Amino acid sequence: MKTSKKRFLGAVALIIIWSVAALIVDDEIILPSFIAVFKRITLMIQSHTLQPAILKTTVRILVGVLISIIFGNILSYVSYKFKLKEYLEPLFSILRTIPVISIVLIVLFFAEKNLLSIIVVIFVTLPIVYENVYNSLTNINKGKLELAAVYELKSFTVFRYIELPAIVKSTLMSLRIALGLSFKAGATSEVVSGASGGLGELMYISKLSFDMPELVAITFIVIILSFIFEMIAGFLYKRTLKIYD
Repeated sequence: MKTSKKRFLGAVALIIIWSVAALIVDDEIILPSFIAVFKRITLMIQSHTLQPAILKTTVRILVGVLISIIFGNILSYVSYKFKLKEYLEPLFSILRTIPVISIVLIVLFFAEKNLLSIIVVIFVTLPIVYENVYNSLTNINKGKLELAAVYELKSFTVFRYIELPAIVKSTLMSLRIALGLSFKAGATSEVVSGASGGLGELMYISKLSFDMPELVAITFIVIILSFIFEMIAGFLYKRTLKIYD
C-alpha cells in the first residue's frame, strides 16, 4: 500500500474516532463534532471573515521564514568558510532551547504586536535553517573540493557547482521541518499579542465567547495551512534532487 493511501486511511480513522468521541461527550463546548467544525468553517468562508485572516497570518509567517532563510544561509556559509561554528554555537543553543512562549513574552515588551509573529517565527526557524545548511556544507564530498583545487577553479565556480546545490537542498529540507513549527509559533504569538486581523485574533475572540466549534475550526485551518506548505516544500525538495543529482 502506498504511503499516501496509508496517510489518508489514518486521517479517516482520526475523524471517525473524533466523531464517536463527540457523540459520547454530547457537548459542543467540550468537544464539537467534525460536522459542526466543518459547518463553522463553511460559515466563516461565506461571511468572508476567514480568508483575510488566513492571508494576514500566512504573510506574516512566510515573511519570518524568508528572513530566516536569508540570514540562516549567510551565517551558515560564513561559519563554514571561516570556521566560526564554535563561536556561534552558544547563540544557537539558546535559540534552540528557549520556549516559544518565553520568546513571545520577551519580544512583546519592545516589538509592535503585528510584528511579533514575524519575529517569533525568525527565532524558531533560524536555528533549523542554520544547522541544516551548515551540516550540508561540511558534508560536501571532499573529493569534489580536492578536484576543484587541482584544476584551480575560481571560488565562484566552486560555489555555483559544488556549494550552492548543497545549500539549496538543505534549505528546502529545513523548510519541511520548520514550516509546521512556524505556523504553530506564529498562531500562538498572534493570540498572546492580540495581533489584528489574523487567525490568532479569531482564536482569541472565539475563546472569549466560549465558541468551541469556531476555536477548533480555526485550529484545524492552521493545521491544514501548515500541511500544505510542508507539502510544497517537500515537492520543491524532490524537484531539486532531480536537478542536482
